[in-house]
Amino acid sequence: MSMEKPNLTLAEMGKLWVTYMGNTMGKCILSYYRRHIEDPDIQSVLEYAWTITNNYIKEITHIFNEENFPIPVGFTEEDVNLDAPRLFKDEFYLYYLQYTGKVGMSIYSSAISVVTRKDINEFYVRCLQETVKLLTMTKEILTAKGLLMNAPVPLCQKKYNL
Repeated sequence: MSMEKPNLTLAEMGKLWVTYMGNTMGKCILSYYRRHIEDPDIQSVLEYAWTITNNYIKEITHIFNEENFPIPVGFTEEDVNLDAPRLFKDEFYLYYLQYTGKVGMSIYSSAISVVTRKDINEFYVRCLQETVKLLTMTKEILTAKGLLMNAPVPLCQKKYNL
């Protein structure tokens, strides 16, 4: 007895679409950064981001093809000039990854709350886990390089006896 997958819900279509669009944009930006990166520590986290971004694009393309759902145009190599001169220091790439990681976590966690199909839920759980790993890697490198801006510490240092 074969169990057919249920059709994609509107929420699943929408979340997959926004994930596809965001990751095709990210792929363009990361492609540019990869051309100019010099710091090997930052390069390692960029490569991880590059890998998961490409995996998400492939997986969503596969899902859409299985469902005969049109593949969004997304962003392409034509949307980025990889030969443009360097614009940023390597440290900027960490701040970019930190920001986009936060955006990704928001999208992926909200997707988990609205998707119902098992394979789509598993996809978003994995996206969330991998994005947490990306943010952890980014935070560790920012900290090691003395670039992480911490929240202020209260003046009263006596264990919260305000």
